[in-house]
Amino acid sequence: MWKRSVFLAFAIIAIAVMGGVALDRTLPEQHLPWQSLNPEAPIGFATKTQFMRLALSPSKTCMDMAQKAVFLNSVPAQEHKPNKQCGWSVARTVYGNTSVTFKPSEANMQCPLTLGTYIWMRELNILTQKHFKSDLSQIHHAGTYSCRKQKGNSSGQWSEHAFANAWDITGFALKDGRIISIQKDWKSKDTTRRNFLRDARDKACKIFRVTLSPDFNAAHHDHFHIDMGPNLSCR
Repeated sequence: MWKRSVFLAFAIIAIAVMGGVALDRTLPEQHLPWQSLNPEAPIGFATKTQFMRLALSPSKTCMDMAQKAVFLNSVPAQEHKPNKQCGWSVARTVYGNTSVTFKPSEANMQCPLTLGTYIWMRELNILTQKHFKSDLSQIHHAGTYSCRKQKGNSSGQWSEHAFANAWDITGFALKDGRIISIQKDWKSKDTTRRNFLRDARDKACKIFRVTLSPDFNAAHHDHFHIDMGPNLSCR
């Protein structure tokens, strides 16, 4: 009996291994959770899992990946540790990519947040072409780093902003000059603007650990909050 059990166990393992090899050959890498993140690949079923694995890897793994990203415009940020609670040891100063800039012009981000932003910018440009027939030109934001605890609740926990691991986005500028404002256009009568913002939020949900929009609460009526913290939320 035990020989039969051992044989069945080895058979199951062999089938699993062969199945994994077959999937590697047929499915794109962004759909395979055991594959490493490729920042140049589109969003896949395993993108969030790959980001989680990246966040648990040595910082150098992510920093090297960001350095090699084809269109990313970023440099290593100088260490900033004003106290025991806040700041960062390893992060990047991000300016956008080769075609999209930020307003203000830069943002300090933990490395996984940087690569998430890099992928999201590419997806956003696809969305602006779909909804507006224009490329994305600029992301308007309210910053990443703020040494503070979470707002809007009584948890007393430190915000991911305290570690430059969160970003607040207020709007988008198109190459044809149009401005899409989260505050003004989330409930706009213009369905194109409304639909774009919801699609932008939904794409972010497939990348970042937390994505909060005006649907979450009144405190987010004028911006998206995205972060790579330990929680999971898409609202």
